[in-house]
Amino acid sequence: MTGTRTKRAKKYAKLRVVTRNAEPASADAKKPSKKKGPKVLEILRERIASHVLAPGSRLRENELADELGVSRARIREALGALEERGLVIRIANRGAMVTRLDAKQVFEIFDVRERLEALCARAAALNAPAGGWDDLVEYFGRPLEKEIAAGNFIAYLNALIRLRERMIKYADNSIAENMLDLVYDKAQGIARRVVILPGRAQFGLQLHRQLLDAFVARDPEEAERLKRHIIVTARQQVQQYQEFVI
Repeated sequence: MTGTRTKRAKKYAKLRVVTRNAEPASADAKKPSKKKGPKVLEILRERIASHVLAPGSRLRENELADELGVSRARIREALGALEERGLVIRIANRGAMVTRLDAKQVFEIFDVRERLEALCARAAALNAPAGGWDDLVEYFGRPLEKEIAAGNFIAYLNALIRLRERMIKYADNSIAENMLDLVYDKAQGIARRVVILPGRAQFGLQLHRQLLDAFVARDPEEAERLKRHIIVTARQQVQQYQEFVI
């Protein structure tokens, strides 16, 4: 009996040594590696907004999956989200294509933007911190004027996006922000057509300079009035050139 107990004790001692000497598995080793693939939804949203994918463009799942290096399931999921946002339509036996806005929808977007952005402009004028507009005031001066004179409308559009994002940030209204987010993907396509209309960029620059002055002065009434005026005049120009831009 004594001999048997001794053998067992030696066996367990060896097991304890092996256990102590074994390297513990790292936390990373226990978890399967998760490589983040491309943000398919964001990529497609940007392509639609910038007209890389123009209205009416076909969206073929196989081609997109191969190009972006993701599964067709990921592409279908993204297309479903884009459909919910009104950027894509899917037709039985024809697949998905980029939505083409009609005139009624274009002017509805202007109406929604006028009201919601005017609300945000008023709040941003009151809420912005001291110096919160300084970099934009400087850029909307001579630098942006030179870009427009050189015909660099992309620089102008990007500047407008920066100003709009700053305004919404300072407005601090999550409901308005979410509602505008649904509109802006479609609005970007319209903006690209408006900015090239005769004299619009130069006129728009002057109005946005005045808007920035109202923000710096913390004048909510003037900021709201100017924001409405900017959108209303853009709407009027689209109506004037409707047969060419819609």
